[in-house]
Amino acid sequence: MGKKLLNSNIVYFIGMALVIAGLLCPIVKVLGQTPNAFKFLDFKNFGTSTVGILLICIGAALGIIFSLLANFNKTHRLIALAITLAGGVILCLLLTGVLSDSSLGGKIWRAAGKSFIKHAYFGFYLILAGWLCAIFGWVKD
Repeated sequence: MGKKLLNSNIVYFIGMALVIAGLLCPIVKVLGQTPNAFKFLDFKNFGTSTVGILLICIGAALGIIFSLLANFNKTHRLIALAITLAGGVILCLLLTGVLSDSSLGGKIWRAAGKSFIKHAYFGFYLILAGWLCAIFGWVKD
């Protein structure tokens, strides 16, 4: 029998690392600017965009920690994945206009939400690829 080339835990780790890398890269292109996810954080007017970005970041960081340490099992990695996906759902609802946000980040997301695929930048696609990779790694475990 052939050897496994990639352990499912490594695939999960790579997926969560891609999510963190995607947050650091430009997410959308609005008004000629390409901000990364941390430009949307507004702690003065704590809104839904800040909550969504923080959930994605915290969930991905927890996923990386849980995949590196041996005493965490598959359930812990699922919780971290669910946290980061919940942040993505919040931002998706903000893009579609279901949720509203008065902070600067929320206004940028709402402006980009009109035709998001035209405004999406490579950080967004890196985050999507990371989520798919982490889901695949979790399912194969």
